[in-house]
Amino acid sequence: MQFLNILLPLTYLAFFLWLIGKLNYFKTSGFSSISLQFAFLIKAFCGLVIYLIYTYYYPVRMEADTFKYFDDSKFLYNALWEHPLDYFKMLFGINCENDYFLKQYYSDMYNWYRSYDNGLLNDNRLVIRLNAFVRLFSFGNYHVHSLFFNSLTFIGSYSLARLFLVFSESKWKTYLVVFLIPSFVFWSAGILKESILIFALGSFTWNVYKLISGSHKISTYLWILFLIPILFIMKFYVFVALIPAILAWWISQKTKRTISIHLVTIVFCLLVALGIGTIFPTYNFLVIMAAKQGDFINLANFLNVNSSIYMDYLEPKLWSFIKASPKAFINTLTRPWPTELKGILFYPPLFENLFIIFILFTGWFYRKKVNPQQWKFIIFCLTFSILLFVIIGLTTPIIGAIVRYKIPAIPFLIFVALLFLDDSKLPQKLRSNKFILWLHSYL
Repeated sequence: MQFLNILLPLTYLAFFLWLIGKLNYFKTSGFSSISLQFAFLIKAFCGLVIYLIYTYYYPVRMEADTFKYFDDSKFLYNALWEHPLDYFKMLFGINCENDYFLKQYYSDMYNWYRSYDNGLLNDNRLVIRLNAFVRLFSFGNYHVHSLFFNSLTFIGSYSLARLFLVFSESKWKTYLVVFLIPSFVFWSAGILKESILIFALGSFTWNVYKLISGSHKISTYLWILFLIPILFIMKFYVFVALIPAILAWWISQKTKRTISIHLVTIVFCLLVALGIGTIFPTYNFLVIMAAKQGDFINLANFLNVNSSIYMDYLEPKLWSFIKASPKAFINTLTRPWPTELKGILFYPPLFENLFIIFILFTGWFYRKKVNPQQWKFIIFCLTFSILLFVIIGLTTPIIGAIVRYKIPAIPFLIFVALLFLDDSKLPQKLRSNKFILWLHSYL
């Protein structure tokens, strides 16, 4: 039995690697099949590391993110053999919110209902449903689920790589940003919400670019319509940061003005959000964010989280948010600080933050002139990254959560630096290094 538990995920791994090498979809980006297969292997390895960390470092299984949705999906899946109609109702969310389903299934699940309600859709259920679907092919093997989730996030990462390659025309810059940045690769691997998020984020931005560049295929519109609700459900704060940036990027294609378009679009979206909050108080985003921050701070204090940072409570007033935004951005960009290292897991994000700051300065120091389309894309990347960093910094008082929540913006932020970077200005020894040239030949 133990042998089968190992053989099954290895078989699926070989299958996914075969698909990457054979499908034309993966042959249109400019990257070699070997480099893409290697990127998927890194994802698979990170999924295994996540399993080990949550197994041995966080021993309470029902509190471990990578297990709790997987375990809950078993109750939904079991309905397929006893009451098939119930399974499909719960899988697609059709007429399944009543006392019968509560007593029969949901009462046994720990995460179908959240411990708090912020007025937004419950993203737990999408992850549970996806796991319940994958159980049709996995025979309950955790590592098979991990590989399926990795295939989703890989598609999103691949879509980002195609997008970044259009603007950079540099395979090594694109590959580094999308497939080798540790936090982005690690926290978007395995059975985590971020896997679905990166799938949606990467695929959405790539399809929006296709519309901007003049492609008006029906499939492109259908993909966008399919991905918007996933972004909205999975991580609403990413959706809130992305939509103004996307709209401004789109509008800026029609004019030579770029920064002013982004500023006006952000203000317009802010006014619309305030107007919605006035008409429908339940959806007042100032109240929602202030409440979310307060709950997060109270939870960190109650659990005495060792990575918590001090934050002033936000008031549901616009000025309170504006005043706290600069510090929020700095916290998200730089935390953890060297004085806050309280365990081995603090070191990787510290070194990565130092790398990000270093690459930003390097890109500026060895900068080159960019063309108008690159400039518009740079401002889009910065708008999305800054908005997301501010939202995270305003609401998140725990360093571990900050590190994980900010990963959707990391590729965009580093890509800005590398897009400015003039390769010809780098030291000759680095440009002519035989090992680097050899690696580049395989991309």
